[in-house]
Amino acid sequence: MVPDLGAPQEQNRALAGELILNGQRYHLVPAEDSAPAPTPASDVRLLTSRELQVVSCVCAGWGNKQIATKLHISTWTVAAHLRRIFVKLGVDTRAAMVSRCLGAVSLPPTP
Repeated sequence: MVPDLGAPQEQNRALAGELILNGQRYHLVPAEDSAPAPTPASDVRLLTSRELQVVSCVCAGWGNKQIATKLHISTWTVAAHLRRIFVKLGVDTRAAMVSRCLGAVSLPPTP
């Protein structure tokens, strides 16, 4: 529901950062710009060298078993690395991880 601003005086207040809804007056304050969102390159710097190896394998389209075989670790360890990577990058899917890291890691040779 759009508030009835009525008189031009009320319109000017609304434009000046004041809003009246249901008889309550609210002073509008512009949001301050917070720190800029981290770039993919800065996100990737959060990862360990082993996590970067896992990311590069995922970027190549490898599954957990292939990654485990290539890196000589268990599939459980691969899954643990992926969970930590997801948290560090603020993502929840492999595709989002690849998108965030695209161009920041080099791809390993195909198995």
